[in-house]
Amino acid sequence: MRDFVQQAHRLVGVMLRDGHRNRQGRITGVDQSRETPAVYVAWSGQSRCERVALSIEELRTLVSAYLETHDCQTVEQPEPEASPVSPQRRTGVR
Repeated sequence: MRDFVQQAHRLVGVMLRDGHRNRQGRITGVDQSRETPAVYVAWSGQSRCERVALSIEELRTLVSAYLETHDCQTVEQPEPEASPVSPQRRTGVR
């Protein structure tokens, strides 16, 4: 059974910078349906998207970095408990 990265869909629309090739682009899609996960990137100056294969750990790291910088909660984190609200009496005319 393959491993899937939760919250990977949040990467769509995020800008990426490729320091090795001195370019930047926007993630247009995430593919986890194949053996090797990938993101599709529309690099500036190119007419079509490029499929960039990543290891599962690289994708997980990319998602974690995004969530940390955008202060988002992951699915695995429990929701904070609501503060107890004191019951209030309803008053009115019947």
